[in-house]
Amino acid sequence: MSNVHDGQREREKPEEQIQKPFLQDGGSEEEKLEAHIAKLRHQIEEANYQYYINDNPVLTDAEYDQLMIELQRIEHDHPELQTPESPTQHVGTGPVQDVSQHRHPVPMLSLANARSEQELLDWHRRAQNILPNATFSYVCELKIDGLAMALTYEQGRLVMGASRGDGLVGEDWTANVRTIHTIAKKLRGKQIPSRVEVRGEIYMPIQSFEKLNEELTDTHLFANPRNAAAGSLRQKDPRVTASRNLSFFGYQIGYVEGMRITSHWDTLQLIREWGFPVNPHVQMAHDLDEVMAYCNKWEKERFNLPYEIDGVVIKINDLAHQEELGTVARDPRWAIAFKYPPIQVATRLLDIRVNVGRTGSMNPWAVLEPINIRGVTVSRASLHNEGDIQRKDLRVGDWVLVQRAGEVIPQVVKPVVEHRTGNEEVYHLPDNCPSCNTPIIRVPDQAMAYCPNKECPERILQSVSHFVSKGAMDIDTIGEKMSEQLVNAGYIKSLSDFYHLTEEQLLALNGVKKKSADNMLAAVEASKQRPFWRLLFGLNIRYIGEKSAQILANAFMSMDALKQASAEDIVKVPGIGPEIGQSVYNWLQDQDNLALIERLRAAGLTLEEEQHEQTGPLTGQSFLLTGRLEAMSRSAAETEIVRLGGKIATGVSKSLSHLVVGEDPGSKLAKAQKAGVAIHDEAWLINLLQEHATAK
Repeated sequence: MSNVHDGQREREKPEEQIQKPFLQDGGSEEEKLEAHIAKLRHQIEEANYQYYINDNPVLTDAEYDQLMIELQRIEHDHPELQTPESPTQHVGTGPVQDVSQHRHPVPMLSLANARSEQELLDWHRRAQNILPNATFSYVCELKIDGLAMALTYEQGRLVMGASRGDGLVGEDWTANVRTIHTIAKKLRGKQIPSRVEVRGEIYMPIQSFEKLNEELTDTHLFANPRNAAAGSLRQKDPRVTASRNLSFFGYQIGYVEGMRITSHWDTLQLIREWGFPVNPHVQMAHDLDEVMAYCNKWEKERFNLPYEIDGVVIKINDLAHQEELGTVARDPRWAIAFKYPPIQVATRLLDIRVNVGRTGSMNPWAVLEPINIRGVTVSRASLHNEGDIQRKDLRVGDWVLVQRAGEVIPQVVKPVVEHRTGNEEVYHLPDNCPSCNTPIIRVPDQAMAYCPNKECPERILQSVSHFVSKGAMDIDTIGEKMSEQLVNAGYIKSLSDFYHLTEEQLLALNGVKKKSADNMLAAVEASKQRPFWRLLFGLNIRYIGEKSAQILANAFMSMDALKQASAEDIVKVPGIGPEIGQSVYNWLQDQDNLALIERLRAAGLTLEEEQHEQTGPLTGQSFLLTGRLEAMSRSAAETEIVRLGGKIATGVSKSLSHLVVGEDPGSKLAKAQKAGVAIHDEAWLINLLQEHATAK
């Protein structure tokens, strides 16, 4: 809380209220205590509301702290009176053991983008073609660069805070959400529905972001406020989230029971009445000229805001119009995001260096003359591969444009050729690996070059770091620095060595105490239960990502079946192309790799995919997805189909129930037409999944 000016409070001071015993006529001591606690909580909640929502501080820091200390003391002495909604619990209640999933009753779909006035006009024209007799008005909102959150309230109390996830299923971060002061724990006002979901954006103010990065070590800096907000919310200990000064703007009602609302503008007013901050710059627009004026204004003024935005969201105001327009594929037809171009700054390219990746890939990166891009000092950037450098004609010594548009590592966009002096140097990859000095190899028709040495120190370190990462085996107590210590000490020479680590070895490492060692060994033991596909992803097979690992695990169901497959068998799996298929086959022919598999089997890791038959509203129907989907990843769509009882086919046949066609569908479309299979677009699939979203 911040100080208020003298004279702002012409009423009894909280210090005096606290010092006097809270008494009421009659009632037991327990009833009096409960009433006293209720009054303290009300005073603190009202102070929070005035400070965080209305920007109108009514208490000094000392007054606020005294109220909180008194409430904390009483709750400590009487833990049976503590509730999750109490202001004392907003600073966190201890570590979150597991992050469970939450299925959104109404999917959280993404928005289509417009990057020019013409694209905005095209969006309007499409809506007008569907509703030719309608007259539209619009609500314009700043597009806050943060993390979308769905907040569920029952009888006015917060019961769920879930992230967007894939739009259908998100993660339950309720304990962490409760620590954010600008999120209402109880709804205010008279019109409180029995159940409602309020959606909005969790963000980190720029000043808080800069302060956070000052406190963090160089190796753990956040790239931008959006990443900082997401990383700060996704903490296992809510107390860490509470310390990060996150904030929230409400912008939508996902669903509501027992209440009828007619316009989006009224929705925003209602959200504000319930106790949420709504961005103060929202504005009604009666035609597209006013919409464009709003977009152009904030493109110029966005750098004066205390938070980052990357555009404007435009919504058709009438909710009846919204319902009639509906959704198509990945976005609602009644809303669009007008995106601003990424921030680009010129600086000098001082050098190009190379890192060795986990599969031996030679990954060049740029050493830049340090520049400040929107509060972040940038001194390095991604260059992808040698082909990318040549295509852009980047030369050491060039002035280059660097952009930061949400990437973890900023990117070099292009050279500023008009600034060249003739002293710039054309770049070529080194002939030998910078880590082990082994001659590098180039694969014909590929941009990437590789170090072939399996014993390359940097390659081993990167493969170990990948193996323990969240997407793979998720050994969360062993990070990059600990992996480096384990490799340098000689304890990890092969991935299977993780499962033979001892407490004695860990205690010999720098900074490791007994509790840390025990936690690491427990995390290693827990990783044995990870599903087969995650092990497959963690094995550092070239070209294998999370999606392809899941596809292969579902297709072959076990490592033994995959080992017995021919290259042709692997390539024939839908979603696995020739490059991936051949790479997997080649990896499985290597005797060292086969020996690694057997060591992992002996250690007790999961080498088979769980088989359990799902039943549901899609039972008896088979689906095949082809082409590029826009609303969700193919793996997410297939997972949802299977959850609802459907089966994923491996190819087109007369027994196939449905072919879902995305962009660039390929030959499967013609085969399905010839076989008489029902053919649908992605919008049909989205509607089908929405219809059964609460099933199971």
